[in-house]
Amino acid sequence: MRPNAILLACLAALAAPSATALELHGPILGAASNFSQTWAPGPLSGAADIGITEYRDEILWQYIEQDDGSLAFRSRREAYPSILTAHDASMTFLVYTGHPKWEGGRVPLTVEGRAAFADYTARIVERFPLIHSVEVGNEFNADFFTNAESWPQDFETRAAAYIALLKATKDAVHAANPEIRMLGGAAHSIPIAWVEPLMRLGAGKHMDAFVIHPYDTAPEQLARQIALMRAVPGMEEMPLEVTEFGTLDPQIAAGYLMRMYCQMALSGVTGAAWYPFSHRGDGLIPLLENDGSATDVGETYAFIGEMFQGLPVTDVAPDPFTYTCRFGDNALVIWGAPRPLTLTDPAAQVFDVRGRRQTGPFQLSRIDPLVILSGVPVDLGTTFALAPQRVVADSFDQFTYSDDGPFTRHVLHRGEEVPLQTRPGQETNGVPWSPYLGFDPDGTVRAGAGWAAPSAWGADDPLAVVHRYTSTAAQRVSVVIQADPSEASTDGVTIKIVLNGKLLDAYIVTSPTKINLEGVVLAVGDHLDVQLGPNLTPESDWTQLRITMFEAP
Repeated sequence: MRPNAILLACLAALAAPSATALELHGPILGAASNFSQTWAPGPLSGAADIGITEYRDEILWQYIEQDDGSLAFRSRREAYPSILTAHDASMTFLVYTGHPKWEGGRVPLTVEGRAAFADYTARIVERFPLIHSVEVGNEFNADFFTNAESWPQDFETRAAAYIALLKATKDAVHAANPEIRMLGGAAHSIPIAWVEPLMRLGAGKHMDAFVIHPYDTAPEQLARQIALMRAVPGMEEMPLEVTEFGTLDPQIAAGYLMRMYCQMALSGVTGAAWYPFSHRGDGLIPLLENDGSATDVGETYAFIGEMFQGLPVTDVAPDPFTYTCRFGDNALVIWGAPRPLTLTDPAAQVFDVRGRRQTGPFQLSRIDPLVILSGVPVDLGTTFALAPQRVVADSFDQFTYSDDGPFTRHVLHRGEEVPLQTRPGQETNGVPWSPYLGFDPDGTVRAGAGWAAPSAWGADDPLAVVHRYTSTAAQRVSVVIQADPSEASTDGVTIKIVLNGKLLDAYIVTSPTKINLEGVVLAVGDHLDVQLGPNLTPESDWTQLRITMFEAP
């Protein structure tokens, strides 16, 4: 099935009523550690203080299995599972590396190599009873994996090879211990072009959960992208595990964890491991410092583990610009477009994402959720109140992969409007690895939630990406456009604001810019277009772009 056909089938499935619904709960939290490569006793000393009992790590085949086939554990970084057992911890065993005895040390493709890989995995499971799950493969959809391991480049052949490895490993592991859970998929991002051949060729028969690493998906977009993935046959009710997620930004890390946890819960994710447990040298924000003290995100991890883990979750958002998760009846996580929040229940309490009680006044934020706890069910109106919502429309919050929202997106070329189409993600080289909107005649033209990339077929032949808002009411609005072209852009981008074909304003944007239009009058059915085009050249014109409309004062 070609990528376009894949997405047509996915979109059709999304439109159909679901026969059954997933039970949604707060995922079990874990930590992606690195004990197999660098033993870290300092961070481990503080792990229990923030509730870390689930680890995801390797036990590297090439170091453990000796030439005579025996297993040797000669250092703490090889025997660390025994130390974790003493800490009452449990573990997901990640297995994805090769051994010098087979295929030059690469991840095996031959029957003999797969059998050796599977046998080693089964022996490790028998050796360390704290292992409850085996994760086969790490980001096998990535180019850096195929380049390093000489695996097939095309997804169809690679998926078949991966399934053979997964099946061999499952059979050997279950012969040793049939209770072990098998985690498969090995996906970086949410690449439907990789998911589809895996499921079509039978991977689902050999796994208890599908693994994703959604590093390039904003929390607020996670549910939309997972919904597309769930429309792939075989993925409808497949449990999902996020065995890596994290951020490079220390200023947002704690709020990011809470936002992702909420959206993962609403998307049917059953387990989530923050990356990294401790400093890895790659800049991602860890849970613990080298001395074992908790970082801000570590404190958030502890708060989530204590309050939300395993509880039923429901979405009670009052509008598209506000995000919520109600865990059980008595806990609510809320964030979104800024506006005041007040408590109407005197017994309710408000906390920040690190679990520190707040005394108010309270204000919703797009990046730092508030947590409301009460002895009675938490409900809008009963427990808390929100100031009136001034946001009328927002191109990020209301991003869709179809035309069912107030915004539609198309390409404007020589006066012709051509709709953008949903792409699965990673269907060819040089495109995003998660779903996005694309344009057949020019592969560089694309758009996603919060970004777009225009192009040109010559100095006087631009292809602009247009976000069109269609008004459903007579209204007067203020329009705020935030645009930030890539630093690699040669000469920036153009932004034109057009109402019913009439140009209202135009800009050349070369750096982070906020454009404000006050008092725009719209009638029912009016079209307000924001056109993002190249300046003199389209070189590297990928641009962060968000359009927000407010009720005008």
